[in-house]
Amino acid sequence: MSYQYVAVDVTRSKILLVGETLQDLNKQLLSEQGQKLVHKQAVWMYRVDAEMLAKIQHVMAKTGASFARVTQPVE
Repeated sequence: MSYQYVAVDVTRSKILLVGETLQDLNKQLLSEQGQKLVHKQAVWMYRVDAEMLAKIQHVMAKTGASFARVTQPVE
């Protein structure tokens, strides 16, 4: 299985950054551009299967749904 790492805003509405490794994601977060995206807010970090992430991003783009809504467990 191939994983990617994502940083999601504190409200879990949008994906801010995606990295191939946790180290890559941390470098992006600490970069000047990453700091502009984060705006001194907390972020959620997740490890997601690469195929599942592609599906999540597709659904988010197609429907406009938030990350939290797309990844909400079905009861």
